[in-house]
Amino acid sequence: MLYLSDSDIADLLTMREAIEAVEKAFGEYAKGSVTMPPRSTIMLPSYGGSVSLMPSYIEEANALATKIISIYPDNPSRGLPTSIAWIVVNDPETGMLDAIMDGTYLTSVRTGAVSGVAARYLAPEDSSVAALIGCGVQGRTQAWAIAETFELEELRIYDVSMDGIRRFVEEMGPKLDLKIIASESGAEAVRGADIVLTATTSKDPVVRREWLGDKVHVSAIGSFYPDYRELDTETIRQAKVVVDSREAIIEEAGDILIPISEGVIGEDHIYAELGDIVLGRKEGRTASDGLTVFKSVGLAIQDSSVASLVLKKYRESQR
Repeated sequence: MLYLSDSDIADLLTMREAIEAVEKAFGEYAKGSVTMPPRSTIMLPSYGGSVSLMPSYIEEANALATKIISIYPDNPSRGLPTSIAWIVVNDPETGMLDAIMDGTYLTSVRTGAVSGVAARYLAPEDSSVAALIGCGVQGRTQAWAIAETFELEELRIYDVSMDGIRRFVEEMGPKLDLKIIASESGAEAVRGADIVLTATTSKDPVVRREWLGDKVHVSAIGSFYPDYRELDTETIRQAKVVVDSREAIIEEAGDILIPISEGVIGEDHIYAELGDIVLGRKEGRTASDGLTVFKSVGLAIQDSSVASLVLKKYRESQR
């Protein structure tokens, strides 16, 4: 049985390749050539965490995998990551186990990749300044994906942890090769930014509409519980909202569910799923668009598409 560690995957996978794989997967999802049951989650309130199962099969890519992911917000105090994941890859023809992969690094890359895909279609073409709220592992790949997608001149970052900001600068400064500015607040970070990225486990909004400019793209990927959100109601109300999956968003995303419960918007406020924009069924950013929001809770097709790519690259490297 093949086992690939996080470091193995990091050696094999580039962000640009992950963005391309994820974009194709969302196109297939929109075509209907994907089998993807809803995420099954076990909540463990006694320990303040959850464990989820995420299986999917992508027909054209012939990619079959299941991710097991745990989310424990208190883990950093134990010296452990907030999110830990494993991916089981099966041969679609026989059902035999092809590989087990560490899924923690792959999850962070594939989640960064989907923000890269969304920004291609929704962010202003001349975007040069990005802001990041949340400097953890997931924040790093969010910034990496946007830096691969746009010629950024400046990245402003903010985190409630000064250590998080310091580690981000140390690790990502050489990798991104652009000006990184540590901000003293979320408001300071996002004012004047063309693209805003949120990657936090906050229960309350970390971005407010009055901080944002007129033509801004926001990618919110940190929360996927019904009572958690990173964006305030007014941001959602004024935005052209694109999601990864309507079904998943209406089940899990407080960023959308809370404004709905407040009676400010209806489910029809969601403009499109990302896959429909990838296929050209719906327009992305137009000249008349101001604020755009991409809300993602994470889909299993992101894992299976990227895991399949990693396995293919590994096998090629062994020839």
